[in-house]
Amino acid sequence: MKHVKAGDFLILLIILILIFFSFRFSFSKKGSTVLVNAKDKEYVYSLTKDGIYEVEGLNGPTKFQIKNEKIRIIDSTCPNKTCVHQGWGTTLVCLPNKVIISVEEKGGFDAIAE
Repeated sequence: MKHVKAGDFLILLIILILIFFSFRFSFSKKGSTVLVNAKDKEYVYSLTKDGIYEVEGLNGPTKFQIKNEKIRIIDSTCPNKTCVHQGWGTTLVCLPNKVIISVEEKGGFDAIAE
């Protein structure tokens, strides 16, 4: 069995740090606009304005929170509350209530422009 050398340990440490930061930043994408689709309507909110908001879904209201440029669903009329358990994210879905919440990136490109 080969021995681990200091250089090997340093390379492994750098790789682990890169993995950590790539996961951290992939789940906290910055954007400027929150788009909410509910009951065939689209609502637009500012990601920089903290607050608790409510939209009417197919089966009743869905409440979501914007705080520190992050979003999460805090209550919905769906039976299993999977959407509430998603936590903070950039795309949140409440399937039974047909509510989709997403963040539009600042200066983002669409798939055609990329």
